[in-house]
Amino acid sequence: MEPGLLFAIYAIILLAVSIAGAYLPQIGKLKDDRAHLMIALSAGIFLGLLMFILLPEALEESEEGGIDTHYAMMMVALGFVLILIFNAIFKHQHHEHCGCHEDEHSHELVSISTFIGLAIHAACDGLALAAVFMSGEEMGLMATIGLCIHKFVELFSLSSTMALTDIDKKKAMTRLGLFALITPIAGALFFLLFSDMEVEGTLGLPLAFAGGTLMYVTMCDLIPEAFHREEKDFKSLALLLIGVGIMVALALLFPHSH
Repeated sequence: MEPGLLFAIYAIILLAVSIAGAYLPQIGKLKDDRAHLMIALSAGIFLGLLMFILLPEALEESEEGGIDTHYAMMMVALGFVLILIFNAIFKHQHHEHCGCHEDEHSHELVSISTFIGLAIHAACDGLALAAVFMSGEEMGLMATIGLCIHKFVELFSLSSTMALTDIDKKKAMTRLGLFALITPIAGALFFLLFSDMEVEGTLGLPLAFAGGTLMYVTMCDLIPEAFHREEKDFKSLALLLIGVGIMVALALLFPHSH
């Protein structure tokens, strides 16, 4: 299948899953322990993508393009730190705005500042998805599965939180719908921008930056949330290791070659 068409299909699936996550709180409730186990599996998939596919690919591309790998690692750090800064700024502004307790809802989509911060985060998720897809269609499929889990739980949480506020339901669903669009649209734009580049090594630095953003999502969002409930630690660990194991197996079965 044509890579562009395949990526479009993945993006549509991701959007559909995100919308489902936003809509389901209106008709049912996802148990907290199941949500955390889903996050643990997603964290394992993302960790495997990062360590065995995205970062090695970024370094290999950089070397082929004559770029010092130290610069590639700087781009990794830049991607990580930028998301860290944006999240810190908008999280601080959000808590000043609503006066809520930090642990009440870490992913609330109420204020405009919080929406902007989460939008930047979501756009970088799309960047990472496109980067992994360009390193191999099989890996792109696993990235899509991991991101679907992540986005489903995220949108479900956001929708559940907004249902407890005085925001009009129609307005809330409009915001959630716009938020759900960000990752697939950003991924599609990044894919269109870089997929036709023919110069070897061109993708090294963008891949490294995407690796940094995915590192933040994995290390600072998913893993802490997966182990947020101590009584579920061993189940979460098992699912995280399963996710990593899946990516190890895929990396061995479908080694990338230039």
